[in-house]
Amino acid sequence: MSDYQPTTDVAVDRREETVVTQQPGFAATEQVTRDVAAERRLGQYQLNRIIWTILGILEVLLVLRFILKLIGANPNSGFATFMYGLSGLFTAPFTGLVPTWFAGDIVLEVTTLIAMAIYALIFWGVVRIIPILIDRPNVRTLTRTTREQTPGGEGNERTTRTVSSD
Repeated sequence: MSDYQPTTDVAVDRREETVVTQQPGFAATEQVTRDVAAERRLGQYQLNRIIWTILGILEVLLVLRFILKLIGANPNSGFATFMYGLSGLFTAPFTGLVPTWFAGDIVLEVTTLIAMAIYALIFWGVVRIIPILIDRPNVRTLTRTTREQTPGGEGNERTTRTVSSD
């Protein structure tokens, strides 16, 4: 037989649950503490990692484009065509912003460098805004204490204390 004492559904940063299992000649109490704020921070950390990884992939793609243009890679080769086509999606908004310098087959594509800087700033801004949207400041702390008289008379008490912030 098991007595389950659920927590309230109030939004708190820390939730504690106590499960008491009683059988003839056996009683066990299990207390589980769930740190909701830590779970939220872990989710935010994972989201930041994903965003920075996407930015890293984008920056590598743009650096490869810049280097291929700078060394005068053959634009008809399969790899160069693939890289220019894929990275062209991200440099398109910056096309024609500044002049591109040519020296034979060598191209100094400054718009790619500008795109890299702008995308880095955008991603940095998104990562800085996420905590503002996700974090919830603690306004109040609630302490709840429960005392139970267990069989056996005076002195056999069980005290449960729950501290939560919302």
